[in-house]
Amino acid sequence: MVVFAVAVHQPFPTFLLAMAGLLVAALAMTSAFPTEDSLGALFGFTGASGRVLGWSLFGLSAGAGLAVLFRSYEARPLLLGDLQAFVVTAAAIGAAEEALFRGFVQGRLTRLGWFAAVILAALAHTAYKTALFVFPPEDVVIRHGTLAIWTFGVGIVLGLARHFSGSVLPALTAHVLFDILVYGDWPEAPWWVWG
Repeated sequence: MVVFAVAVHQPFPTFLLAMAGLLVAALAMTSAFPTEDSLGALFGFTGASGRVLGWSLFGLSAGAGLAVLFRSYEARPLLLGDLQAFVVTAAAIGAAEEALFRGFVQGRLTRLGWFAAVILAALAHTAYKTALFVFPPEDVVIRHGTLAIWTFGVGIVLGLARHFSGSVLPALTAHVLFDILVYGDWPEAPWWVWG
């Protein structure tokens, strides 16, 4: 996924490396499919329970709080303006990242112990997210260290929520709500989404 993230915004033929990275990630994931676990269980989706609901409320609070903090940092109005069509894509991206990193990756790594799984999934997501911003447009300044620290720190919190709830839903609700509240009023996708 890091190879995909680094190369996805590059012109052809370098762009082919992104597709190769995505293919390798997909093939690695499919090797886990012929298990006794259901597809939902492989990605951390479990049945509803009071524990999942409680942690999901925590996720909603964390997502909303981080969105307000981010909008403040970016000197944007703290409250979301009119929703734009990109909000659907933003929510889908957040959901996909959580299903992959906190759901699938962390779930598969639990055989190393839950603490290691939380740390390694957070590191994997941080590497991917930071790699997306390696080659920004000339007029964009990215603070890669700050991005990595925040992504890793939030990843640890979301990983702990995934572990203690037994479900990916708390992490997913946090990330989806964050993306909706941060990007929901953007008229178009930011450069790192479509290049």
